[in-house]
Amino acid sequence: MTDCLVRPSADIRTTTTDLSLPEELQLALPTLSGHLRFGAMDIAVAAIIDLALRGRLVATKSRFGQPSGAKLTLVDASATGSAPLDAAVQAFVARGKPWKVYAAVAGLCAVVSEATTASLVARGSLTANGTMRDRGSHLEPVDLALRDELMASIDQAPSAADPRATVLLDILQHSAFGFTPKPGQRRPPVLGDYPENAGITARGALSALYVATGSAV
Repeated sequence: MTDCLVRPSADIRTTTTDLSLPEELQLALPTLSGHLRFGAMDIAVAAIIDLALRGRLVATKSRFGQPSGAKLTLVDASATGSAPLDAAVQAFVARGKPWKVYAAVAGLCAVVSEATTASLVARGSLTANGTMRDRGSHLEPVDLALRDELMASIDQAPSAADPRATVLLDILQHSAFGFTPKPGQRRPPVLGDYPENAGITARGALSALYVATGSAV
C-alpha cells in the first residue's frame, strides 16, 4: 500500500476513458476537512456495478428479501486490465461461490480501495499521505483538471448520454460522506439507466450502501 513517501510517477495525462468506475469515484469524492478522503464501501459499490456493466457478474434477486440480499455470481474471471476491478475479481475467485451483495460490499471495501489508491498514485492522479488504515491519513489530488472534469460531469443532470456520470451520482447520493446535491439536481433513477442484470446489481449495491450509511438522499 502507498505511504507518505510515495509520489506519482506517470507523466502521461490520464483521461476519464482510462479509468474504472472506482477510480473515477475516488477522484470525484467531496473533501472532508479540506482533504480528499480514502473511499471505502462506496468504492466497493462502484467496482461491483462496473463489473456488472461489463458482464462479469450475474445477479440473482432474493425472492422475498431486500435488494441487498441478491446473490452475485462471477461468470468471467479473466483479467480486466484495471487493478481495482481485478482485485474485486480475485476476491470473488478466492471465495469460490456466490456472494450476497451486502456481504460483498463489506468484504471488498478495503482491498478495492487500496487497489484504487495504488492505481491512481501510479497514474500520477493523486498522492497518498498514509494509508486508509492510518488515523489522520488522506489523499491529495494532483491531476486537478481530471478531478474537475469528473466533478463537472456529476454536477450535470443525469443523462442517458453520460451513463457513467449517472452511476457515480447514484453512488454519491447514497453515501454518508459529505455529498450535497446542487440546487435543482434530481436524484438519478437507480434502475432506469442500467441494463436489466446490472440494474439488479446496482439496486442491491446501492441498497447495501444505504443500509451501511443510513443517509440516502
